[in-house]
Amino acid sequence: MRALTPKEKKLLAVLAGVLFLLLNLAGLRVFLDRQKSLRSSIAGLREQLDENNRVLAERELFEKRGAWLDGNQPADDVSTTDDDAKFYEFVESSAKRSGLEYTRKAGGPLPPEGPIVEIFDTSQVKGNMEALVKWLSELQQPKAFRAVKQLTIKSGEPPQIVCDIEVARWYRPVEGGQQ
Repeated sequence: MRALTPKEKKLLAVLAGVLFLLLNLAGLRVFLDRQKSLRSSIAGLREQLDENNRVLAERELFEKRGAWLDGNQPADDVSTTDDDAKFYEFVESSAKRSGLEYTRKAGGPLPPEGPIVEIFDTSQVKGNMEALVKWLSELQQPKAFRAVKQLTIKSGEPPQIVCDIEVARWYRPVEGGQQ
C-alpha cells in the first residue's frame, strides 16, 4: 500500500472533521430533544406535586365530608327493590302534593359504579312554575341524596309549563340488608 499524498491527507482530515461535526450535531440534537422532553416532564411532575399538596392541605375537610357521608348516606339492599319502590313513590307523591300532573317515562337502578348505587326516575310533570319550584326544592334536600340530573322546561298552555326531568337517588350498596 502506498503512502498518502499531502493532498489526500488534507482531504482525509477534512472528511474526518466533517464526520465528527455531523455526529456531534446529531448527538446535540438528540441531547436537546431529550432535555426538552425531560424539562416538560419535570414541569408536569411539579404541577402534579402542587396539586397533590393542595389536596393534602384539604385532607381534614374531606375527612369530615367522608365522615358525614358515612353517617348520613342511606344504604340500599341491592338484592331487593324495596328502596327503589319507595323512591319512585316519593317522587310521584311529592309531585302530586305540589299540585303537578305527573307521568313516569322510565326508571330503575343503574349498575353500581364504585361506592354508590344510583336509582333514577325519568318523568314529565305539568303545572305552574311556583308548584314546580316548590317540588324541585323538596326533591333536592342534601340529606335525602336525591339530585336532579337533567331538566327541560317548555311552555305549555299558559300559565302551565311542561317539565321533563330525571331525578336520581344515591345509596351505599349493601348485600342482604347488612351494613
